[in-house]
Amino acid sequence: MDSLRYEILGPLRLGHVQGQPLKASKPRQLLATLLLHPNRFVSTDLIADALWEGNPPRSATANIRTYVRALRGVLQEAGLPTPIDTSAAGYSIEVGVDELDSSMFESLLAEGGHLRDADEGRQAMQVLSRAYSLWRGHPLEDLGGSAAWEGSIARLEAQYRSLVDTLLDLRLEYADHAGAAVLLSGRLTEDPYDEQLWRRLVDTLLAAGRTSEARAAYTKAVRTLADELGVEPGPDLAAAGARAQNGRSANWPDPGVPRVSTTEPSTLPATEGPMAAPELVEPHRPPSQLPLDLADFSGREQHLEQLRDLVCGRDPVRPPIAVVSGAPGTGKTSLAIRLGHLVRESFPDGQIYLDMRGATEPRDSGGALTDLLLSLNVPDFAVPPDPERRSAMLRSELASRRVLIILDDAAAASQIAPLMPGTGASAVVVTSRNRLMDLAGADSMPLDTFEDSEAAELLQRVAGTGRVDSRSAAVEEILSACGNLPLAIRIVASRLAQRPDLSPAELARRLRDETHRLDELSIGELAVRTSADLSYDSLSPAEARLYRLIGRFAVGVFSARVLEPVASPASVRRSLDRLIEVNLVQISSVDATGKARYRVHDLLRLHAIGVGEEAEKAQALKDLATLLDALLDKVRRAAAALPFVYFGNPDYEGPLRSPDPAPFTDADAIAWFDSERSTFVPAIRAAAQNGLHEYAWRLAAAWGPYLDMRAGFDDWNESHQPGLISAIACGDRRGEAILHRNLGQLALYRDDWEPAWEHFTQAAAIFAEVGDRLGDGVAAVGLGTWLRERGRLDEALAQYEKAVEAFVEVGDKNGEASARSAVASIWLARNDTVTAGRYMAEAFLIGVRLGDKHREAKIRRRIAALRTQQGRHDQAVRQLQASLAIFNGIGDDHCAAYARAELGAVLMALGQDAAARKMLLDAIEIGHRLGDRSVEGAAAHSLGRLHATTGNADFARRYLNRAVRSWQQIGNDAKVADARAVLTDLGTDLAAG
Repeated sequence: MDSLRYEILGPLRLGHVQGQPLKASKPRQLLATLLLHPNRFVSTDLIADALWEGNPPRSATANIRTYVRALRGVLQEAGLPTPIDTSAAGYSIEVGVDELDSSMFESLLAEGGHLRDADEGRQAMQVLSRAYSLWRGHPLEDLGGSAAWEGSIARLEAQYRSLVDTLLDLRLEYADHAGAAVLLSGRLTEDPYDEQLWRRLVDTLLAAGRTSEARAAYTKAVRTLADELGVEPGPDLAAAGARAQNGRSANWPDPGVPRVSTTEPSTLPATEGPMAAPELVEPHRPPSQLPLDLADFSGREQHLEQLRDLVCGRDPVRPPIAVVSGAPGTGKTSLAIRLGHLVRESFPDGQIYLDMRGATEPRDSGGALTDLLLSLNVPDFAVPPDPERRSAMLRSELASRRVLIILDDAAAASQIAPLMPGTGASAVVVTSRNRLMDLAGADSMPLDTFEDSEAAELLQRVAGTGRVDSRSAAVEEILSACGNLPLAIRIVASRLAQRPDLSPAELARRLRDETHRLDELSIGELAVRTSADLSYDSLSPAEARLYRLIGRFAVGVFSARVLEPVASPASVRRSLDRLIEVNLVQISSVDATGKARYRVHDLLRLHAIGVGEEAEKAQALKDLATLLDALLDKVRRAAAALPFVYFGNPDYEGPLRSPDPAPFTDADAIAWFDSERSTFVPAIRAAAQNGLHEYAWRLAAAWGPYLDMRAGFDDWNESHQPGLISAIACGDRRGEAILHRNLGQLALYRDDWEPAWEHFTQAAAIFAEVGDRLGDGVAAVGLGTWLRERGRLDEALAQYEKAVEAFVEVGDKNGEASARSAVASIWLARNDTVTAGRYMAEAFLIGVRLGDKHREAKIRRRIAALRTQQGRHDQAVRQLQASLAIFNGIGDDHCAAYARAELGAVLMALGQDAAARKMLLDAIEIGHRLGDRSVEGAAAHSLGRLHATTGNADFARRYLNRAVRSWQQIGNDAKVADARAVLTDLGTDLAAG
């Protein structure tokens, strides 16, 4: 722990730096925000919320850049590295696990839990005590708090509370009475009326031989209960007091403080911990995420009773699942939240709320699974990268708990099906605009508008006592205009409550005018549709044409510039301004450069598709094709400008569609892909939905080089799966083969062996069928790598040699270099360094002649492996350092992670432990962030061996166990066995010592 550089578990502190070098409040708040999300990009919007509490100035983006520069300067002056990265996504700070106290804290928690599960309680107690010692008070308590930090801090505090309870049990179990007394004293500072805590403290102090303190504790307990509650001690506490007076410890009458032999002295100091009398740490507090209940909620009594009966039932066969469906504004969310508050006592393990955003930009089920697991206190690094495994873990976590989950605004059954429990007593309430009849095992509860009496009651409650007469003609007219839609009624009633000068009669008069009704009733399906028709009629021909195009295209967020192929930039922006004014388009966000991104409510998107004459609808489809054609062309040009040659098939034949008047530089290309990244998956989806399948698959394939460079695995899968379906739909066999190959490569990166083999074999068969020799070579390399990783070296060599032959035949030098390097890896595995060296030299020469730095960097990694095998470690270091510099220079974090892991292992062999440790920690963090368990496991295994050789057994076990977990997740049994063997040797060495 001496290497800690940043500490947030208490006042913000730069570890081991004298004084307070960082004094300005905004840079301190910025650093705190980044440290709460280590090794992840934090958006400018979130930083602005943290710095200005949701009310940032217009200059917020520029100010944040200034604070980042100031922060870097202060860290440099303090002698600390300045690993603050900038991208279009925001800012991130790169820190190793043991450079940040909160990361170390979570890592030790996970290790302690693993040890306890393995029945190694004493070691678990030692590890968890170290985690406890990191806690110095309330996280970031010197910075005043921020709403933007609440979720992260609440999670840390929940983990701390659970830690204290677990540690208390372990200290009592292993007779560490002094340490247990410290924890019990802390508990009592916050809960001084708990007699059982007082009784346990008295007995624990007696067992520690601290009789006078036990008597003082009993006296304080009696006084506290008498003075503040007016009660006498109960029999258990009184008995403990008698034992204290007699000076005899209890015979451990309850399992809470068992009798254990104390011949082995405790290794923990009596006052160990963050403070002599720590703050109370209550038992683990389950998640309680329900939004605020509406004080003036009314109606739906029958629905509430039905829902209560359903979710509180004790069905022994299946967990209860209720789907509350209805039009927007019918009060689905309000009903679900009211129910959640009513039945809280029936769900002691917590209530979780997730907004699935079905009506706007549906939340990905994989991300929602992560949020649910984190809410259930699963450590971040333990969440599997594969969504199917996340779903399985969630079912396991819920099987033994009683949790209420509210999934608000679901888009479809497929979105939430992975989030369902498989067994146990947990319950799920789903709200949706759709009935979700295909959600297995769910009970449906459709909501309609209010009955007349319910509508009148809500209007009266919100407007205020005496504000309206429910029997008046004006109120009847208002309710009629609202269509008894609950949310619309709430809006008009709020206006009546806030505007004493607005009479019900005047409001009714305003609502008669349908052209302005949207101004008075801004929500509700019927009102939105009526107003949308009227708004559409008010558009100019250019604005209406753009609106119809957006309906076809906007299945997600989009930028103004992506619409420019159908009109001039100025015309697009004028039309967008008008569409925003009439509430047909909304601004979704503003990026760091000040560029807006837009979205359309799903109902309005459907409305836009349906409006217009048949010729206008046909024109919208033509405009969509024009837009997609231009987008595809730009993706191709940007991909061609990337600073490496992509190993794969192009998605097109022949030259680019048109010359670019302003060619991309490599930096421009990367920046453009980064800024438009959220556009491509929705564009592919829009192309497929509108029958433009050729554009769908070609777009998916065209941005493959960028995805490979950025390790964009989720986007890769979400674009290529529908792209493959579209290639099949339009009968393009070559396109089908390209996407199979790319999906095989993705599965290989994820160590998902069966899909990888299936995709590669499909690709190879189709490439052979259509006579694509380049495709033959690319697919053969994929198959060879699969076979090599499974230990089938002879078969792998045959595939690699086949690839070399194909690439030579078509004159693809980049492919030839890759294939020759792959052949070298087989000879290296056979310990034939002479043959391996010859192939590597040939591959390296080709890469240099091509000027392909990325290929050169990959081959340098192979040469480093050769030099290591020859015992020439200094040369291996130089090769890996050169390789890493290239990967870092072009932003290829994925390849850089492997180079770091390999460089760390070589530095270990040279005895450069500090440098090796830094490289391995970085590799672990990058591998975890990207979801690559292979590199994470390899780096953790090396780091575990490093700690073992330097005598740090605790750290060695922690990282070796992490390696085991990583390799277990990808099914690499051989590597699991290797790591366990080192763990076994480590235990043997300790016993011998």
